[in-house]
Formats: sequence, structure tokens, C-alpha cells
Amino acid sequence: MNKLVPPSYFRRIQYNTIDLLLLIIVLIIMTNALPFFSTLPTVVNWLLFGLLGVTYDVVFHKYMHFTPGQDVMGMFLRKEDERGLNPSSKDLAIRFLIKYYLWPFVIISIIIDKQRRGLHDKIAKTILLEIEQPKGEKRKYTNSYQEWGDSISFAIVVATFVRWIWLEPYTIPTGSMEKTLLVGDFLFVNKMSYGTRAPITPLQIPLTHQKVWGTNMKSFSDAIQLPYFRFPGFAKIKNNDIVVFNYPAEYEYPIDLKTNYIKRCVGIPGDTISVQNKQLFINGIAAINPPALQHKYKCYTNNLLSERIRKKYNIHLYDLYGNDMTMQNGKKLYLIDLTVMGVEKLRTTKIFDSIADFKLDELDQNSMLFPYASKSQHWTPDDYGKLWIPKAGVSIKLDSTMVEMYGQTIVKYEKNKSAEAAGDKFKIDGELVSEYTFKQDYYFMMGDNRHSSADSRYWGFVPEDHIVGKAWMVWLSLDSELSFPERIRWSRSFQMIK
Repeated sequence: MNKLVPPSYFRRIQYNTIDLLLLIIVLIIMTNALPFFSTLPTVVNWLLFGLLGVTYDVVFHKYMHFTPGQDVMGMFLRKEDERGLNPSSKDLAIRFLIKYYLWPFVIISIIIDKQRRGLHDKIAKTILLEIEQPKGEKRKYTNSYQEWGDSISFAIVVATFVRWIWLEPYTIPTGSMEKTLLVGDFLFVNKMSYGTRAPITPLQIPLTHQKVWGTNMKSFSDAIQLPYFRFPGFAKIKNNDIVVFNYPAEYEYPIDLKTNYIKRCVGIPGDTISVQNKQLFINGIAAINPPALQHKYKCYTNNLLSERIRKKYNIHLYDLYGNDMTMQNGKKLYLIDLTVMGVEKLRTTKIFDSIADFKLDELDQNSMLFPYASKSQHWTPDDYGKLWIPKAGVSIKLDSTMVEMYGQTIVKYEKNKSAEAAGDKFKIDGELVSEYTFKQDYYFMMGDNRHSSADSRYWGFVPEDHIVGKAWMVWLSLDSELSFPERIRWSRSFQMIK
């Protein structure tokens, strides 16, 4: 070992990661074809995963003299006469135990012990089955396919780790955060701000979310679910932070694979929030409104709102309710999402004959708001609450009112073995309880486009384990209503999000 120089320690992580990804893809295909795997206990699925790993190793290493994770991505590391070296059954057993159950520790040992002392010697020789290059000899590619394969695999591994640990790209698909964030903004989410969340669903094809690209096939298997764990972050979520999170009410997916939403956190654990005549209050004090806060306004005119006027005053089609106008008292009526400054500008320029305030309940949508209790049946998006936001470690008395207000949150997000409302009482693990202590923090999210945002007023609190990260920077912005190159909003490129 003293006469050998180790190749890049990141490359050793690459070999093992590629092996694991290949197995994960096989397992995902199997569980898509045979859904009963998801009904089995996690420990059984772990054993099946290990069995698949043993089969993989025996077939490729023992009988085919082939190491996919290493040979496919870097066959140039071995000389021809070294390819016949097969591991013993004992080596394969050790490899199975460590690689498929303790692989995070293998990665940590590689990073810490770059010179390969002690245990890492055994990992290098026995577990990784790696043949090193003598000092002074450069790595050689025998053809361009090897070079391309190595570069692509390296990029995939790096992108996968960066996406999990630090930055993940996100696109603004709807106008719920207009005009703070615009439809067509491409931004980065900083996962380290609040602490990187460890993967909950480890069996997932890299760089996918819910589906395999271009298909309707799931890109993951929920046969194995890991406990929630979050690494320490640099800050805690504060009021007014713009946060990316997993949509809580999407129960058909595991937590970390639910659809990503982006909203402003208006209430943190322990806060009491309310909305009075469209003004948000936190703990009885009027909140500072975001500069680009929007509501719908009734805009009356005798003329059609032309495309030229819309573009001049930055009114998009999605800013118009129903993308169209109605008639009221013989005049054309447009319901338009506008900021206070936008309203003042339009009133000054006399584009509309008159502009009036609007409340969302005028649409007569008759939709009951969260928490879907008798206490909230007369709440509206513009006159909402008061509502206390659960905080970890805080206990509440489970009387009939509190069961109605917080029972669904406890059942769906608190991870009790069993929990159910029994009339105006509450049962946990089959026993009636009169008091409950929350296990995790919750947050209340609202969009800056208050009349065009499906947010916590409609579907409830965001649990801590659903938090993805903090919206960090817009790196590109495209206006879908314009043609290239006018489509690029250059002024928003590389703009930090506040």
C-alpha cells in the first residue's frame, strides 16, 4: 500500500454511489410492477434490499468479473491482468453488510481517512474491491466512451449531493407570490439555512421528484422510509421568511416527495394569527405588509383592456380573474390582482373609470376554511382567525373545541401509532386522552398575492418535517407572454430574495 497513491477519494464515493443507484433503480422498477412491496414492514424491505445487493455482488463480482460502479465509470483504473481477481465469499459477506447497511460510514471514513490507515485499508481492499495505481502513472482512457461516461457519472453524483445537501433549483409555476416572485422565475432554494433534511425516501432515481422524466411511472419506492432527521442550520424560520416546503395535504406521496410549494411564513410556532379586513395580525399586532402585497380590485371601464395597456402597466393574463371581464351596471368589470402602488398608478393615469376595493367572499365560493371547525365556519380569507399555531413541547386541553380545531393536525402529522377523534373526545393508541403535547413545530404560510393564493388558510399548518429550505436567489426569469429575447427579465437575474 505504501507504494501506491490513492485516486481521488471523491471517486471512491462515486463508485459506491453508482452501485447503490443501480440497485435503487432496479428496486423502484420492481416495486412499481409489484405494489405489494409498499405494504410490507420496513425491516422486511430492508432485508429484501440487502438480498438484492448480495445477488448483485455475487453475479457481477463473483461470476462476471465485472464491477458496475467501478468498471463502467472507470475501467481504465485496472490493468487487464488485474481483472481476474475475484473476491472471496467472506469478502462479499463483509461488503454486503457494510456497503448496503452502513454505507454512510464508508463515505465518512473515505472523507476523513484519505491516506487509508487502519480500518480504511480493509474498506479499500475488501469492500471497495479497488485496485490502485502505482505512483507516477497517470489515469488512461482507452476510448472516448470511457471519458464521457466518467464525466457524466461524476456530474450526476455531484449534482445529486449538492441538490440534497445545499441548493435545489425551483421554478415559480403560479402567481401566488406575485409581485414578490413572478411566474417564470427560476430560483435556488438554500437547504442549509434551516438545516438540511436527511432523505426520508432513500430509494429514488437521482434528479427526479415524483415521476420518471417523460413517463407516468413513479421515480421512487416508498418500501423503505427513514425517520425524520434535520442537520443543524444557520437560522430558524422567522416571520416574513419566504420558505419552500412540501405541500402537507398531498397524502399520496412520502413527505420529501410531496409537491414543493413556496409561500411567505406569516406565523411561527406559538404565534396567534388573524386577518381583519385583509390586514394580517400576529399576536394582536398588525404585521408589516410586504411591499409587493396584492389583492383583487374591481376595475370598471367602458373600454376593453388591450394587450398594449396590459404590458405597459405590467398586468399579466393570470392577474385577471378568469382571464376575462364581466359586465356590471352597463360597464365592463375586471377583477385584477394589484399592489397598492399599482392601484395608485392606474388611478392617476385614468386607465379605468373607477377602481374599488374587493373582498374575496363576494365571489360566493362557499368554501369552508381550515381548520374546518364550527368556530371557523364564518371565517373568510379576508377576515380569518384567531388561530394559535402549535409549538413543540406545548400542551393543549383536548376539550370538544380543541379536538375540532387541532384533531386533524394531530392525526395526520404527529406520527402517533394511532390517533382518532371519538366524537368530542380524542383517542391515542386506543386510550382516551384529555391533554396533548405537540411533538413538532408548525408554521402558517400565506402567499403575497392574498386573493390568488391557496395557502394555510385553506389547507392548514405546515409541519416542521415538511420544510425544504429558504428561497435564496432568482438566477433566471422568463416572461411567457413575450417572445425571445424580450422574454428574459434581465433585471431579475441573480437577484437575492428578501
